Amino acid sequence: MTDQTAATDWSRWLDRWEAQQGREMPDREERFAAMIDVLVDLCGTAPHVADLGSGPGSLARRIIERLPGARVTAIDMDPVLLAIGRNALGDMGGRLSWLDADLRSRWSAQAAGPVDAAVSATALHWLKLDALAGLYRHLGTVLRPGGVFVNGDGMALPATEPRLAAAALSIRNRRRAPAGGSSESWEQWWEAVDADPGLAAEVAERNLRHHDHPDHENQADLAAHVMLLRQAGFAEVDTLWQHLADRVLVAIR
Repeated sequence: MTDQTAATDWSRWLDRWEAQQGREMPDREERFAAMIDVLVDLCGTAPHVADLGSGPGSLARRIIERLPGARVTAIDMDPVLLAIGRNALGDMGGRLSWLDADLRSRWSAQAAGPVDAAVSATALHWLKLDALAGLYRHLGTVLRPGGVFVNGDGMALPATEPRLAAAALSIRNRRRAPAGGSSESWEQWWEAVDADPGLAAEVAERNLRHHDHPDHENQADLAAHVMLLRQAGFAEVDTLWQHLADRVLVAIR
C-alpha cells in the first residue's frame, strides 16, 4: 500500500459517488426506500441480504441503517467501487461483508445456510440475456425457500411500444440535473477516478477485467425479466414501484 493510497479520502469518494448517482437518477432515494419497504414486509427487520452489483455499498448501507438486525453481503467485481466501499464503510459493526465476484459466476453469499433476500440497484441492466438467465437460476440455489429478490433498475419498454419508450427516455433525461450543475456526471466522476494516483492500482485492475456492458438498446425488458424469473422457479413476480421505465421488480421464490 503506497502513501498516496493510504492518504486517499475514501469517504469523499463515496460522497461524490452518491452525488453523481443522485444527479443521474432523481428518484433514487424513493426507489431505495421502496426496496427496503419490500424487505421489511416480506423478510422482517433482520434478514441476511445479498446485494448484487453493490458498487460501493449505497443500498447496503441504507439497509443496515434502517433495519436493526440486517446483515448484508455486498457483491461486486469492480475493484474501484469495492475499494471505496471497504475503506469508507468498513464492516459497519460486523454487519456488512464484501465479496469480489462476477455475477456471471457461481458466487456464494452463504454464511449459515441460504440467504433471505437478494437485492440489486441499477446493476443488472449490463448483463446480457443469457447471463441474466444464469444469474436468476443461481439465485434459486442461494435464496431460502420463500426468499425474496428485489431488483430496482431501468427495464426497457418492449419494442412494440417505441413511442412510449422514447417518451419515457425523454422525460427521464429532462428530469436529470443540468450538466452545468453542482454534481458530477457519470463520465466526469470516472475521469476524476482515473486521475487520482491513490486509485491507480484499482483503476489498472478494473481495466484488466474488461466489463462487458451491452448498449441500452439491448437491455432486457420487463417481460424478459418476468419470464426468466418464472423459469428459474420464482412463484410470484411483479412490479411494486415504478417511475417511467424505472421499476422495483419483486420475485418470491
